Amino acid sequence: MIFQFQINSQESQNFRLEVTLDAKHSFFDFHTIIQKSVGFESHQLASFFVSDNRRKKLVEISMLDLGINGAAFFIMQKTKLSDLLHTKGQQLIYTFDFLNDRSFLIELTGIIMGKNLNEPFITLKQGDAPVQVLGEEVTHREQLDLMQEEVYMDFGELDDYTEIFGEMDDF
Repeated sequence: MIFQFQINSQESQNFRLEVTLDAKHSFFDFHTIIQKSVGFESHQLASFFVSDNRRKKLVEISMLDLGINGAAFFIMQKTKLSDLLHTKGQQLIYTFDFLNDRSFLIELTGIIMGKNLNEPFITLKQGDAPVQVLGEEVTHREQLDLMQEEVYMDFGELDDYTEIFGEMDDF
């Protein structure tokens, strides 16, 4: 069985991503293809949430095993898409920035029965995805300036050094 998903962002109205996965793929496979396709760094925490039509979060599928007993809680690596997804039109929320509560909205747009898929793939990528973490829209030139400033701050000024310790002897 093959699942087709449409992913949208409330922040970037022109952004749309369509992904096709097999029902046997895990939520971690889904997470990985989203991360790669939009250029996100994989070290940031993320979770999927099965939601109702009003986008109320019902069940969490997390990257980490938080040890929550008895709650509706699943781990991405261990949970297959077919474990939680069953009907066309089902809604998911993919939270990629927990500090700022930023997410992608996902809808299961199609189910193809009787076919299998080895690898997940992107069928459409349109528009610009939002940045992964707010405040990280730093240009390459700004990064170089910040690195130089850090080096300068680490060693201090030579005048301060000579004022405290005196002149340096040449060897």
